[in-house]
Formats: sequence, structure tokens, C-alpha cells
Amino acid sequence: MNSKRGYPYGSPGSFHHGGGGKEKKQRSSHRLLIIVIFALVFALGTAFAFFMTMDRGLSSLTIFPTKLIALHFQHNGQELLLLPDSQVIVNPRDSLQLVRIRTDGWLSWGTRVVSSDVDVKPISKKPGVIIKDLFPQESFETPKLVELRVLLWNRPIGKVSLLVQLDYKDWLHRANTSADIDKRIAYLEKALHDNSSNILLKAQLAGLYFDIKHYRDSARLYEEIDKSGKSRNISEKLLLAYQIMNKTDEALGVYLDLLKLTEEQQMFSDFLAYLKKKKTSDQAGKFLEKYEHEIPHSFRSQVLVEIAQLAGEGKDWQKAASAWERAEKAGVMDSNVQYNLAVTLLREGKTDEAVAEFEKYLGKNSNDAKTWALLADLYERKGNHAQAKAIYESMVQKNPRNKEAFISLIPILEKLKDKTGQIANYEKLLQIEPNNRKYLFNAAMLYIDEKKYDRAQAHLQTIASMDPRDVESRKQLLIIFQKLRNDKGEIQVRQELVKLEPQNPATMDSVYKYYEDRKDYKGMQAYFHGVAEHNPDSSSVHKYLLQAATKLGDKKSALHELEHLIRLQPKEKKYYRLAAYLYEESGKYAEASKKLEAILKMDFKDQKAREDYERVKIEQLRKTPAPGKQNPS
Repeated sequence: MNSKRGYPYGSPGSFHHGGGGKEKKQRSSHRLLIIVIFALVFALGTAFAFFMTMDRGLSSLTIFPTKLIALHFQHNGQELLLLPDSQVIVNPRDSLQLVRIRTDGWLSWGTRVVSSDVDVKPISKKPGVIIKDLFPQESFETPKLVELRVLLWNRPIGKVSLLVQLDYKDWLHRANTSADIDKRIAYLEKALHDNSSNILLKAQLAGLYFDIKHYRDSARLYEEIDKSGKSRNISEKLLLAYQIMNKTDEALGVYLDLLKLTEEQQMFSDFLAYLKKKKTSDQAGKFLEKYEHEIPHSFRSQVLVEIAQLAGEGKDWQKAASAWERAEKAGVMDSNVQYNLAVTLLREGKTDEAVAEFEKYLGKNSNDAKTWALLADLYERKGNHAQAKAIYESMVQKNPRNKEAFISLIPILEKLKDKTGQIANYEKLLQIEPNNRKYLFNAAMLYIDEKKYDRAQAHLQTIASMDPRDVESRKQLLIIFQKLRNDKGEIQVRQELVKLEPQNPATMDSVYKYYEDRKDYKGMQAYFHGVAEHNPDSSSVHKYLLQAATKLGDKKSALHELEHLIRLQPKEKKYYRLAAYLYEESGKYAEASKKLEAILKMDFKDQKAREDYERVKIEQLRKTPAPGKQNPS
């Protein structure tokens, strides 16, 4: 059997009987085989050692590798073949596994991949590794170059390199998760560099540029997006950037795009407002004429009206008339044309012709209150107050809540010296706005002129109750209370005015005069005591209290006020002198002498103070008992 061939000792189950010569022959063959095997191993080892020491090394043998042919990887589940000295760009999120090292030799003994930039062991193991896990501390905001070298034992036979860098998705993610606007912008700029056609990236970056007031960069990106396709959102943002940069012509161009996109009346109104704000009347009119056919047809009649109005503003009446005619042909109602013709005539200074045109217009539009008011105003300018009054009265009859008509009617009635009519109109205005302070006050003044004090008082008290700090209404109430001899109301208002005008000495003096005129010193004392509690450093208050105490014969209170006045006016001798007099009368000679001493310190030549001082000291000695004696009880 084949299984027995080459078996040195025959079949394991065989047995050999007798014959020593044959046994010796078998032993010699076995020994020879062992020697041959050892010799072959020795020769191979010697040859390997020899070739490793030679310059040519193993390269002289094709069975051993001399150079790298390729490295085989699994990259994100796909095969990746890297040739020597090649470079591949990878992302930190990618997975990578080294599958095979292919060389030019038959044998790959001793070949391995090494790197000074990364640990290659995880790459060589199944199922590979996520690249960012190889660099746990790396942010990759700067691309990282990784060189993989292939060695045969310690001899290099080739290399490849990996460039690990972020892509636009990574930069976008970092931008969306960063709270720092400068970093967000930097990340988005890098993302856009990697994906320059991405409209969403451009829009996001443009918005951030706008937020930090880099309007030029913002507009540049919005322009790029706008060129790729018109949209309302982008056009509105581009418009705002142009407006901020004061690029008027560019902004007007965007407005034209927006009108085509939206055909909204508000957009058209905004466009006109911007046009007239940034251009002169002549320039605005020429712009509308130039781009008339680019503006949607739905706005055509308004464009023609605007051209006419702008021509009128520029006093180009011929162009204005031509534009009104075109507007009429475009379908604008006749009455509107009449109205605008009237306005054109009015601006030209032809008031009589304008009045005639307005009357024609109102014949067809009798409910146009605004134009009726304009016509009444024209009559008033011409001095025809009666006609103006008739128009306004007709307007308020149609609409009893037409506030503007009532307000316009009042100055006409004033010119006609009709105070009763003025009062009636103010009362009607108060039915519309019962808490209007202006109406209340003006009506009150008219009632005072007409000596209807009760009605005036009611209106003024309404104002005072609405505003606890209103001074003027209280001053007028004071006049009314004085005329009506209402002492209670008068003093109450005077005291309120003192609180409202604490720095005005006249108001406080008026309260003092009120009490003085009525000899009401107790009332004076009670009131100013309360004032002094809140304003203890007011000399005027203490003077009033001194006057009240003096008139009441209240020496104790008088001395109290004098001490305050001495504290507040320490150089005023008269207060010391009066205090000394009262202390002397009260038998308090020591206190009296102190006050007189103070006068002498200020003015040692004051003969009267010196005489009083000597007299008080003598009286003090006379009243003081001798030592050891007591005054009889």
C-alpha cells in the first residue's frame, strides 16, 4: 500500500524475524538520512546569514522580497489598493484594515508594516479600526499625515502614506455644535471650501457673516445663491444686505426680482417707499419709466399713478398730465383721475381750479371724508370760514364720531369768536375721549371765560384726579375757588401745590399768607408743623411757625423755633436776641446770657447786647440764692 512507502521501518504492524545483516543495513540508511537533513538545514542557514551580510542581500534571489508591490486594505468595507509612494486621503470617521502586504518575492517571511506616526497593530487586526480611535487626542482641524513603511526584517522595501483630514460634513457638524460664532464661521468656510456648490452651506455662512456685520461677504454669498436660482428668502436677505451697505441700485434690482416672485401689494409699497427715499423725484420717475415693463402687470396702474405724482412733485406738469392720461387708459377710475388732477393743480398753485376739480370728484364720491376735509381746508385758506364751517358741520352730522372734523372745526369757530360753539365741540370730543386732558382743560378755560365756574371746576377736578402731579389744573382750580370764595377748596389746593412744588417758595408763602389773612394762627401752626416734620431744615417753615407761636403767645414753641433758626442761620443776631428776650421772660437767665454771649462773640461792639448781657447777669446773680441758703418755699 502507498501508506507504507517511505516509512523507514516498514509497516508499524509488521514484524521481522531473524537476519541481523538486514537490520544493520536499515540503521545505516536511517543515519544517512538524518545527516543529509541536518546538512541541508545548515547550508540554508549559512546561505541566509551570508546573503544578509552582503550588499546585494536577498535581492539576488527572486524567491525573497526586494520591493513593495502594493498594500491591500479594507476601507469602509471596500477594497483599497495602495501602490508604493502613493497617498490616499481618508476621514477620521473611516474604518481601515490592512489585509495583505504584496511584494515581488515568493516568500513574505520577515515583512511587516511599521509607522512612527501611529500604532499599526489595530489596523492589522480584524475587523480593522476607526481611524479617529487611533488618535484619541487629535482634533484633525489640521490634516494629519501618517506614513506606513514596509520592512523586510529591518530593511525598508516601500512606503505609502495616509492623509487624515476632515470633510465638509465634519466641519458642518462642528459649526452647528459650537457656541463661538467666530469658530462657527471658520468651520463653515472650510466646509464650503470642500463643497463649494452647497447652497445650504452658503446660506448658513452668509447668515453668520450678516450677524457679525460682514455685509460684503454676506452679500457675495447671497449673490452666488441668487444666481443659481431665485427664491424669496434669499432675495430678501440680499436686499437687506444691500440696503445696509447703501447699495441703492443693487437693492432696487432685488426689489424688481421680489415683485416678480411675490406680486404682493406690501412688497410694492416697500419698493416705492425705498425708491423715493433714496432717489430724487426726477430720478425715481425715470427709474419707473425705465423698468415699467419689468414690474408685474398687476401694478401697472399704480406705476403710472406714481410716475404722474413724481412728475408733479418735480413740477413737470406736462409729464404729470400725460401720466394721468395713460393711467386713465390703463383702467384707473375717472374720479381718481379727477382727484389727482386736482392735486396736481393744487401743487401748481392753481387753488381755484383745484377746488373746482375736488368738487367734481366729491360729486361722485360723497363719502370721501378725507377729501371733504381737504376741500374745507382749501376754503379756510381762501378765508371762506363760513363755507369751511358748513363742510365740517356736514361731516360731523354724517359721522358724530369724526374726531378730526371736530378738531378742525374748533379753530374756525375760534376765528368766528364762537365760544359756545367751541365748548359744544369740545364736549362732543369728550364723548369720544372722556379722559383726554387737552379737551378737558381747553373746555374748562372756555367755561371760565363764560363764567361757568361749576363746569370748569368739574373738568379741572377730573384732570387733577387722573394726574396727582398735574400743577396747571390745580392752579386754575385755585383761581376758581378764590372767585367762589371757597376757603376749604382754596387751602386744600394751595397745600397740594406746596407738595408738588417743594422748591418753589411762592407756593408755601401763599399758604402762609392764606392763614395770615384769616388770622388763623392755630391752623398755620398745625399745618407747618406737619411740613417741618418732612423738611426740618427749611428756614421759611420755622419762620412761619415762629410767627404762629408768637401770635398765639406760645413762648415755649417760639423758643423751639428760634433754636431751629439759630441752627440754620447761626450768623443771624436777631434770632439770638429774640431768644434771649424770651428766655429772660421765662426766668431762664443762664440760657438768656448764653444767647447774648453768642452775639458778643460775633460782634463785641454790639452795645445793646452788652447792656442786656450785664443786666441779665445781674438779674441771674440776684435770683441765685447765697451758699448755704435756700429760697423760702
